[in-house]
Amino acid sequence: MYRLSEQEYYLEEKNHSKKLYEYIYTRIDGTKRNPLVSYEKFYEESSIFRDMWRYNEIIGYIRLYILGTQIRGEYFQHKSKRIVKTRKKSFIYITHKLVSEINIMNQTNDEIYNSILQYLERCEKELEKKYIDIVSFKSIGQYVNWNKLIDDNK
Repeated sequence: MYRLSEQEYYLEEKNHSKKLYEYIYTRIDGTKRNPLVSYEKFYEESSIFRDMWRYNEIIGYIRLYILGTQIRGEYFQHKSKRIVKTRKKSFIYITHKLVSEINIMNQTNDEIYNSILQYLERCEKELEKKYIDIVSFKSIGQYVNWNKLIDDNK
């Protein structure tokens, strides 16, 4: 789970760089200085100080687990009250069930996969203004033998 989507993050970073560039090349009286480098070069060179979205913007996670014939999701969240950019994160347990569980009794693998997707969509609605990244889940979830996985974990 992320503070914002990947596109929003990089747009925010670009806007921040633009403001910084304008600040550096604006005099106190408001007139523009002749920049020593173009904005594109400035943005490219300042990218070494930017964090990667996928690994540095995580603010929480949902751990899916099986309880009998139900799938539930434990919710862990960033420990701080105010979520800001930081490289140091500590997560705390919030709840054993973020939204109502899903029953997967007698479902096919495809039905279980779709049920989990619906569950994660409900989680995203519950966590307003948060972005749940399910791209990796979508790319592998459809190939998982869910029934075998569930039977093996009993």
